[in-house]
Amino acid sequence: MPAIAVERTIGETKRAVLDGLIRYNEQKMGKQRYRRFAVSLREKKKIVGGIVGEVWTTVLFIQLFWIDERFRGKGAGTKLIRTIEDEARRFGAVRSYVDTMSVQAPGFYRACGYKAFGSIKGYPHGVTRHWLTKTL
Repeated sequence: MPAIAVERTIGETKRAVLDGLIRYNEQKMGKQRYRRFAVSLREKKKIVGGIVGEVWTTVLFIQLFWIDERFRGKGAGTKLIRTIEDEARRFGAVRSYVDTMSVQAPGFYRACGYKAFGSIKGYPHGVTRHWLTKTL
């Protein structure tokens, strides 16, 4: 039986797992399209917000999204969402999804047209994690 090891640095294992998943998925679903990209909000040269996402097959997953508090509520977030969605469409995405905590931005995503499809309660301090999706 192979040995199991807990690792603090994940690079080598992450690459092996990802490569294995890609090979398996290609066997089952054919050659897959994949692209990672980011959209930044800049004040002069300093990044004051941005989104990191990936498109796999035809779905955009918004992985990370943050805006400095000085720029919240002024339309910058909506512009960032539109920009990453437009870029994802150019790559062939027809759907987007994101997860967010109840103390973060579920209302913002709903205002951008996202609909909830799941949640998990039980995080510390009564926080709930929400998953939302949108047709692009």
